[in-house]
Amino acid sequence: MTGETKFSVMVSLFEWIQKTKYSAKKRSKFRKFLDTFCKPEDYFSAIRLILPSLDRERGSYGLKESVLATCLVDALGLSKESPDALRLFNWRKGGAKTGVNAGNFSLVAFEVLQSRQVMSSAGLTIKELNDLLDRLALNENRADKTSVLSTLIKKTNAQEMKWIIMIILKDLKLGISEKSIFHEFHPDAEDLFNVTCDLKLVCEKLKDRSQRHKRQLHVKEVVMECKFDGDRIQIHKNGGEIHYFSRCILDGEMLVWDSSSNRFAEFGSNQEIAKAARDGLDSHRQLCYVAFDILYVGDTSVIHQSLRERHDLLRKFVRPLKGRLEILVPDGGLNDRRLPGEPPCSLIAYNVNAVERFFEETVKNRDEGIILKDLGSKWEPSDRSGKWLKMKPEYIQATSDLDVLIIGGYYGSGRHGGEVAQFLVGLAERPAPNTFPRRFISFCRVGTGLSDDELAAVVTKLKPYFRKYEYPKKGPPSFYQVTNNSKERPDVWIESPEKSIILSITSDIRTISSEVFAAPYSLRFPRINRVRCDKPWHECLDVQSFIELVHSSNGTTQKGKESGVLQDSKQTVKKSSKRGGRKNASIVPSHFMETDVSDVKEETLIFSKMMFYFINVPPTHSLESMHKMVTENGGTFSMNLNQSVTHCVAAESKGIKYQAAKRHGDIIHCSWVLDCCSQKSLLPLQPKHFLFLSDASKKKLQEEIDEFSDSYYWEVDLANIKQLLDNINASEDANRIDYFKRKYCPKDKWSRFHGCSTYFYLLAQSLTPDWESVMGLKMRRLKLEVLMGGGQVSNNLANATHLVVLTVPGSTVDFDSLIKSFTGAEKYLLMNRRLHVIGCQWLENSLETETKLQEDMYSLKPFGLQDLNIEECKFDPDREEGSCNFDGLGNQKLPSITDSKATEGEASKRAQITVSPKGDAKRKRGRPFGKSVKRGTGLGRARRTRPRIGKSAKLCEIGSDESGPSGDDTNEGGNKTNRGNQEIDAEVSNEVPEMKQTGRR
Repeated sequence: MTGETKFSVMVSLFEWIQKTKYSAKKRSKFRKFLDTFCKPEDYFSAIRLILPSLDRERGSYGLKESVLATCLVDALGLSKESPDALRLFNWRKGGAKTGVNAGNFSLVAFEVLQSRQVMSSAGLTIKELNDLLDRLALNENRADKTSVLSTLIKKTNAQEMKWIIMIILKDLKLGISEKSIFHEFHPDAEDLFNVTCDLKLVCEKLKDRSQRHKRQLHVKEVVMECKFDGDRIQIHKNGGEIHYFSRCILDGEMLVWDSSSNRFAEFGSNQEIAKAARDGLDSHRQLCYVAFDILYVGDTSVIHQSLRERHDLLRKFVRPLKGRLEILVPDGGLNDRRLPGEPPCSLIAYNVNAVERFFEETVKNRDEGIILKDLGSKWEPSDRSGKWLKMKPEYIQATSDLDVLIIGGYYGSGRHGGEVAQFLVGLAERPAPNTFPRRFISFCRVGTGLSDDELAAVVTKLKPYFRKYEYPKKGPPSFYQVTNNSKERPDVWIESPEKSIILSITSDIRTISSEVFAAPYSLRFPRINRVRCDKPWHECLDVQSFIELVHSSNGTTQKGKESGVLQDSKQTVKKSSKRGGRKNASIVPSHFMETDVSDVKEETLIFSKMMFYFINVPPTHSLESMHKMVTENGGTFSMNLNQSVTHCVAAESKGIKYQAAKRHGDIIHCSWVLDCCSQKSLLPLQPKHFLFLSDASKKKLQEEIDEFSDSYYWEVDLANIKQLLDNINASEDANRIDYFKRKYCPKDKWSRFHGCSTYFYLLAQSLTPDWESVMGLKMRRLKLEVLMGGGQVSNNLANATHLVVLTVPGSTVDFDSLIKSFTGAEKYLLMNRRLHVIGCQWLENSLETETKLQEDMYSLKPFGLQDLNIEECKFDPDREEGSCNFDGLGNQKLPSITDSKATEGEASKRAQITVSPKGDAKRKRGRPFGKSVKRGTGLGRARRTRPRIGKSAKLCEIGSDESGPSGDDTNEGGNKTNRGNQEIDAEVSNEVPEMKQTGRR
């Protein structure tokens, strides 16, 4: 049954799960799919498509995005220079030609395929898809892979092909976890997969959801193990066959054994040794598997037994072979093979001091760190309970910060698609004395450590200097030394070093020899610590200094012999708590914890005898970095505001701390501190440097500055002007601002929409995701046009004068449907005569004709509804019961278009305004005569409209009780009106459906 099921059914499941927010509904839908469309004996055919990353039966496709793009271009017969081909090749890169889906390869491919495939499904079944995917994985030749993709394109539509591409890339982005899918499939599915890594076995063994899988459960000491720096591998042994998987029967680490030195080799050579072994090359190095756990024995899972019991099983069932297979246990195993003077690889600890000694010994031995394991713990993948704790040197004390220069960038994917999200950084070639460096050597690739805002700030600053790397047509800039390795090659270069920015990066303390980058050493797991806007480009670290640092610290980046990884036991515990351990409670609030500047070297004395208090800091700097900057230049800092503080510094004038600091005295902008540090001199404090001046300071400077700290004598640039304007409190008198805008606006187009407060509303009925994107862009454009025309964009309907409705081209707007999409309170606002409810064509035509057009031509309200004053209707106690209709919830029942066709007698019961057309009175644009309620404002007051030529109609209007004398009158049609009524002779225009008052009879 599963094999006969159409793949389009599964696509519908994927689309539904992806759009649904609630996890319970997603799981329920998945279960319903299995029960309805899948046979128990053939669950695997469907599950392997839902969890493609866990399918070990099918080999690797050998297709990542770049190769897949080339194959799709060939399969579609596109020219490699065609726009669609370039979109596939440059799927990560943003820009006008890449569309809104840059960074998401499957959606970019969907856009390209959409115009080239049929709309309807061709009927591809799940079995046929699996057969084609098997062929795709088996074929190593790119032409054969292209042929399979061509077949898939012929048998599917664009939507199905989009999901097939995600299956090939093994990333469905369904928003439901593997754990949830396993749990919904069978309660024991996750446990069985964790010990077998065999999705097919799980599907075959657990066909019956009601039958539980057998497992053994058993009910503290801590074992310390050296953390080996290799590849985490698990082994399945079935008779004489051994299969290598990720996390299975034997859990351990694959290392390289060097028989000449009788010890393990450094990290990074596993793949080279494996390739040499496949090629039959002799070497004194060989792969060696170190098993530290056992998960499955016979036909029984042992992951729920204690670690102590699993160690016993490891000794019992695994026979070590030197240099090939070793076991890591507290007594015996690998410990028996250590060289004299080397620390043990595994040891039971009974106190913290033993942990500290073992950790220090392993780091001195240049090992990666240690693992602490509870001997009573069971085996769980990705466990974060704290029963297994990883301790690495970078968790205890960060390495020396290295100041490197950005020389290139890499485009991101996902939410960072279309924008640079990682950087290629370089070290300077040491220049001659008193000269700037002229060449920079590629060093490493780094992208983590910055917040989204900080990353955006760096990219924005560098974006004007990005230059596309057109490899192999063009080489890199001459002042960059690179390898052109595919892993090094950036998408863009910084056009010149002096336009770049210095980053302070940190990493694992151990360096690695690198063939990817031009520098002789690179870093493991580098991350950005901060952006050094205070340092000019030429002060980055030079490669010779870095080599000296590595050689002087036993191959690490840690300075000095006493930089000790475990000198502060409190710090150790604090870092370990991130892995689930018990947190230390502190009686000191975090914002009073003083920055550690013990390792900061004093470079200048420009801030000598000064104490700084930082109220807030710019997004490009941390409070810690500002403190260190002050210390580097001879100053001190305080964590709280006191009388010893000489300089209060802030980046922006807001917050409680800022208000408190104003009572203390002057507040200096942080740019002054940064400028002093970058120029290595104490700059004079100018008025532009102050965010706030105390009265005493103002008196001293009253002849030099105005009330906003603007100097009469000092020259100001654009940045200074912006800062001064920020210091000025904005006027709260909006009418006064509008008056001056109209008076002094130099061009009509900048005041075209003065007085218009526009609320935009997207009628999102049955919108596809593509149309949502298009209409979103259209709304953004129209909002900008309104703002450029002197109008306002309102997010509150109550403050709006215009409600502009956006719809998909070709669709019509029904006022009844529109009003149902609003809340009860908003419906009252829609009835207000002061609110124009219009289509977006009013804006488009106004922009095209360069004049603000009359709204009535574009109104979406039914005729007659224009005159409703809902505020007066709502609160009039004397109004007849039928004057305003409300439903049981208190919402007003609005007159629909069909209601306008009611008889004149019925209408008089429901509304106070009736329109009785005379003779053959005509209406344009098909707008019917409607009903509305209008309160009169006096006998002499008439509604002003443009004069029109047309035929007369009678308009009977009811005024308020105060609007005229009491008494009953009879109008021309014989209808009796309430007191104060006035009979108005109106004309119906042949051009627009408006009424004109001609006088009082």
